[in-house]
Amino acid sequence: MNGDLITRTAEPRDAAAIQRLLRVAMLTYCAESEIKTGMLEAMTESIESVEDRIRTRHCTAVFDGQTAVGTITTGITEMPQKYSFSEKTEKFLAGFKKAAYVSRFAVIQELRRGGLGVSLISGSEDYARENGCDVMLLHCSTVNRKMTAFYNARGFELIDSENSRGYPRGLFAKKI
Repeated sequence: MNGDLITRTAEPRDAAAIQRLLRVAMLTYCAESEIKTGMLEAMTESIESVEDRIRTRHCTAVFDGQTAVGTITTGITEMPQKYSFSEKTEKFLAGFKKAAYVSRFAVIQELRRGGLGVSLISGSEDYARENGCDVMLLHCSTVNRKMTAFYNARGFELIDSENSRGYPRGLFAKKI
């Protein structure tokens, strides 16, 4: 790494680099979450799927030269209830009109704990505010103590959890 990091909105031409980053980062996430690697969509996602996400959602990427070293995707929905999986989440989400959903958040191991992840989450929150969202949502393995602590420190709280994907997966929310 040369240390000259550039943060920008991802473009479809960045899909292969972002796909590589996600696969590497998700290996660590799987290990820390006690998840089999084949259970995460990010591990088998095609380049075309990444390109589609870049076109249809707000995807920020951080590059060191041609190498993607960080990324986050933020989608906007006027139907927060679509993330409901229980009466508890349905009741919680009923109070919101517009949600930002965070996904495919990754930072390479060498740059973790250096502020890059905080910067990406903050940028996602800014994007959510600019688009009139009143809540941010994301899913994370509840077993992954590092990530849940990271999200808690940024104001996200666990709303509910479920096991439909074969591991304890929590819905975290932050009112904005």
